[in-house]
Amino acid sequence: MENQFPESLADMGEQILPDDLLMEIFTRTDPKTAARYRTASTTWRVRLSSERFRKDNTLTNIGKYRNALLQIGDPERYGSTQAFCIVDCVGGGRVAVPMPEQLGPRGWWNVIGSDCGVICVQYSTNGPDLRLLLWNPLLRIARQLDNPADKLLKQAVIGYAFGYRAGTDNYSVVHMSKRHVLDRFLHCNVFNSAEGSWKHAYINDQHLTHLDEGSAFHLGKAVWVNSGGRGLTIATHVVVLHADTFILSKIRINRNLIQHVQALRVLDGIPHLVGYERSPHRGLSTIWCKIDLESMCVVPFMKRRVAGQYGVPWNPVTIMGDRMIAMRENNHKPARGANGGFLTEISLVQINLLNQHRVTAFNGEWPSDMNLQRVITVGVGCLVP
Repeated sequence: MENQFPESLADMGEQILPDDLLMEIFTRTDPKTAARYRTASTTWRVRLSSERFRKDNTLTNIGKYRNALLQIGDPERYGSTQAFCIVDCVGGGRVAVPMPEQLGPRGWWNVIGSDCGVICVQYSTNGPDLRLLLWNPLLRIARQLDNPADKLLKQAVIGYAFGYRAGTDNYSVVHMSKRHVLDRFLHCNVFNSAEGSWKHAYINDQHLTHLDEGSAFHLGKAVWVNSGGRGLTIATHVVVLHADTFILSKIRINRNLIQHVQALRVLDGIPHLVGYERSPHRGLSTIWCKIDLESMCVVPFMKRRVAGQYGVPWNPVTIMGDRMIAMRENNHKPARGANGGFLTEISLVQINLLNQHRVTAFNGEWPSDMNLQRVITVGVGCLVP
């Protein structure tokens, strides 16, 4: 779509199409192209920067353009520029985006989630000073929020979630924690952008023991996975918190469907559990299970065998049409040159779900002491947080 437009609106000469038709065209244009055409003239900058246009353009293009944000590093380098990389899921190229200046050269940061092109980041530049940042990489605009966890140190169970309310430009940030795994009460905090403030509540629940790092936000509800078993490696329940009523619900995960959950992904606006199983006959298989928040159940969605190198982890990112996008990590790639040694190679692979044909769209190399911490699916949008 981007290549179908002239270099500037001035190159079109006399305007032939009426303004309302041009606005409809720009609404359906990808957000990156729409942002570029704001420089055409003062009139179009005002029109394409209005809140209504930003909202309509973002909601019209939800799910069409997706990037993968890679957190790469070890705990000592978690906040370095090397630990930050955004890759286009279709073209495979790196997206040139500078880190927000608020993160600074020191400290650490961790991505909570992303929705409508906005990324929610928890970070610290000075020890226990915890902060939240809402950041749109396309617009290069960031907003800082107070973090309720800044006053709740040494919590045993911690969960964050972020997302927009369906069909609106209002978002919520959810924080849930308790001091000890055997405590009876959960401390819950919800920020609503429409009200511009945090709400707090206590929930009686003694059985919540471990929330995985990934989360989702759908139908006004925050979603996590609770793990148990030896080493906390078996997914036991989907934990659901209603952001308005503070009602906490749990969905039991059938072990016959999925046990080893790698990530919680949002596909076409619906949360999915993504995991794997290894069979002596079929080899490695990737499993997607849909979380139905209306009927409160987990249902199978897809199971595909992934033919890959043994010992090289696969991390499914998303599904676009008939292709599954996955990241592949190899921590023992021989380095070129006389010095020898090893490198960490991270690749973005597009797998055709019909014929299993694979295309490597991106290859990146990092020092051997760095590895892939997390992969977050990031959309493209022009909403201002």
